[in-house]
Order: sequence, then C-alpha cells, then structure tokens
Amino acid sequence: MKKIILTLILFGFTSLSFAQLIQGEIKINDQSRAEITLKSNKIVNLYADFREKKYPIHFVFTGIDIPQNSDKQEVVQFVFNTTVKKDGKVLGTIKRSPIPFFPGDMFMPVETFDFISILSNIQTNSNGSISEIPKGNYEIILEAKPIGAKGEIQSARIFVKI
Repeated sequence: MKKIILTLILFGFTSLSFAQLIQGEIKINDQSRAEITLKSNKIVNLYADFREKKYPIHFVFTGIDIPQNSDKQEVVQFVFNTTVKKDGKVLGTIKRSPIPFFPGDMFMPVETFDFISILSNIQTNSNGSISEIPKGNYEIILEAKPIGAKGEIQSARIFVKI
C-alpha cells in the first residue's frame, strides 16, 4: 500500500513539473544560423532583403498544458530579445513588451526584433548617408522567452559581414 501511495505522489510531482512546457525555435531560411554578406554598408538594404522575404524569420513552438484564454484558445506570451554585436562588442540590446502567440508556426516580420533600428542608430548620418554603418562583422541574436511557462525557444543568430 505504501508503494502505491508513494508511486502516486511521485507521479503527481512529475506531472506538475512538466506543466506548461514550451519548446520551439527561431530560424532564418530554415537554419538557426544565417550568414549574410552585404554589398554596401547601408543597413536599409538588409531591411529590404528581410521585407522581400529573402531571409524569412520563422518562429515555431509547441507546448504541453498551455492555459486557455476565455475563448478556449491556448495562448503563450513571449518577450522577444535582440542583441547586436560588432566584432564581438555589444552595440545594443532591445527587449520587447510581451506579445501573445498561439502554438504552431508563423513567419515573423523583421520589425519584431528591432535589429534594423539598432544598426541604423550606430552612428549619426547626414541625409545623404542615412543608414550607413561601419564596415565589420556583425552578429545579431534573436531570442524568444516564454512568460509563465517552462521550456526554451532555440535562438537564431545572423552573422552579417560588410
């Protein structure tokens, strides 16, 4: 009898430890790592490439025991973090306010991650040189963190060479 009770208690704790488990990934062109070489030092051209879906950003996640909203839909809130580095040095980090998502997969607009704004504000440009950035090697880290749930979304990294 003790073994049965102990087994039931252990099963209950195990079930609770897996409650609201989120798993997923962010990918660029179906890869967690993308390498881009730009022909010019104008970051607006990189923005155009993302807008034209040359480098689609794909966000996918699944979950277990996700709470339902009042419409009986499973919804998870995510905070999106973006970090931009140049030659290994952090230039900027942006943390977005939480955004709700349904489980599944979706293509994300480049604006979700704000790395274009970080890059375009590296230096002050005159009207004739708007969006120019210094030559170098840039790393952009895209992350999604679930709120109120355990689990992890695999981040994506974009390496840009100018």
